[in-house]
Amino acid sequence: MKSTILAKFLSKKSTVALILLIAGIVVGIQTNAIHGYNNFLIYKFSNVHLSHWINLYAWHKSEYMDQFLYSPAFAVFIAPFTVIPLWLGLILWSLVSCAFFYFSVTLLPYISTGKKMAVFFITLIEFITCIQNNQTNAIIVSCMVLAFICFENEKVFWAAFFIILGSSIKVFGLAAAVLFLVYPGKGKFILYMLFWGTLFTIAPLVLVPYKQLIWQYQNWWHEMTLIHKSEDTDNPHNYHPPLSVMGWLKTWYQVEVPGLYIQLAGIVMLMASLIRTRLYNNIKFRYFLLSSIVIFTVIFNHIAESPTFVIAVYGAAIWFVWEKHNILTWALLILMIVFTVLSPTDIFPRNIREDWVIPYVFKAIPCILIWGYLQLRLWFGRLSMTNNQ
Repeated sequence: MKSTILAKFLSKKSTVALILLIAGIVVGIQTNAIHGYNNFLIYKFSNVHLSHWINLYAWHKSEYMDQFLYSPAFAVFIAPFTVIPLWLGLILWSLVSCAFFYFSVTLLPYISTGKKMAVFFITLIEFITCIQNNQTNAIIVSCMVLAFICFENEKVFWAAFFIILGSSIKVFGLAAAVLFLVYPGKGKFILYMLFWGTLFTIAPLVLVPYKQLIWQYQNWWHEMTLIHKSEDTDNPHNYHPPLSVMGWLKTWYQVEVPGLYIQLAGIVMLMASLIRTRLYNNIKFRYFLLSSIVIFTVIFNHIAESPTFVIAVYGAAIWFVWEKHNILTWALLILMIVFTVLSPTDIFPRNIREDWVIPYVFKAIPCILIWGYLQLRLWFGRLSMTNNQ
């Protein structure tokens, strides 16, 4: 009887909302208490720098460590957080991520409430890790999923909005645009992307003149180019091996291949799924494609780090609830929970984390394996129209 009541409680949308509300408030208070808000300071000061015509992408070590790496548009959107107390800003920032995550999970179409809860709980620990670091990754992956939801509901205008919103934070959010190829209204989608893209691009003009904005975009391009070369340089973004295919090949097999070539190979493998045009009407195929795109953005990212994996785990969770369950798929899920989700935590002794997990990119490997298996399913699998078959 008690187990039935607990199961019903955990399967309610209101339970998800309550968990996320508590998590957002607690994490905001925690990060303020331990002064773990460097990333939030980066966001907050970006609006100040933009308004005062200061290079967004320079190092400002007197204000925070690391660099601002987002678009100039993001520096506009963060404006409300610059006029409220720090402690309140931290709580509200966490709650913004919680809201995006909540709606992206609860609005998933053609899927039972129980399956939605499975996606939520599989992703929850990585999500909390993300917001504890004041990261934007939960918002980005939620935008990608919300774009998919809009496509499914024939709301192409809003699908384009969420894709541009996500990519205005980090460029790889643009990968979700691949989804438009399997839906009708392609011409409209392109026009809407141009509309939202233009609007977001010029948004900083509310704070700076045209020439200053062009200068900021030039600075952004320069920094992105520099970072893309970082795997072969002493760029400060290269503290540890990237948690990606690139890092795995380097640390396990000493394979030294430029990251761009590996990314191009990944794009070819991803796009090869689209050859099966007869499956475009298959909801499982479309969900698998979404999962593949989402995981791809992390495992082929040459500077992927631990908080980024809320994206890959979310994609893997969506794959799992639509996949047929057998020994292999359960094994892949368990490997991901153990090594991707739990390996950075204190469950693993510190010496194991520092001597094995981090140097040998164990966090990334289960997601790489899942993506490889998922691609085989997309290329050759006989996909039914229902869950778990």
